[in-house]
Amino acid sequence: MDDVVIRASRPEDMAAVADLRWRWSVDEDGADPAVTPERHREAMAAFAREHPDSHRCVVAERDGVVLGMAWLAMNPRPPAPHRPHGRFAAELQTVYVDPALRGRGVAGRLVARLVELADELGAERIVVHSSIVGETLYRRLGFGDARLLLQRPPED
Repeated sequence: MDDVVIRASRPEDMAAVADLRWRWSVDEDGADPAVTPERHREAMAAFAREHPDSHRCVVAERDGVVLGMAWLAMNPRPPAPHRPHGRFAAELQTVYVDPALRGRGVAGRLVARLVELADELGAERIVVHSSIVGETLYRRLGFGDARLLLQRPPED
């Protein structure tokens, strides 16, 4: 899809990014929103403004319209004797592509760009909590099982 451009998000993209997240969570997954779409847009813009060092967003754009997004969260790790300046672990988050573009490699290009960015920045590792649908994509891009990566769900 040569007509789809993958690029770093800009502040003016955050309303479209918020709308994609709304569509995914509310329209497709049936989540019950706690805010209006406008308040969600404001929250997304504020989040991007307040977290430039820990979160990066890339978007898929076609004909000036943002139709996909993916976020990279960077979690700093403490210094070690052999790495006195520390490193960070990266997590892929909120990868979503408009249904009209699905199956055309756009999600793969978004993820590949974030993996490239994480590598450029020196990530110690990159992790993702995948959906069943996304698992094939991540495995194709080199992600695999990590035997000792454990998680604890929140208590009810």
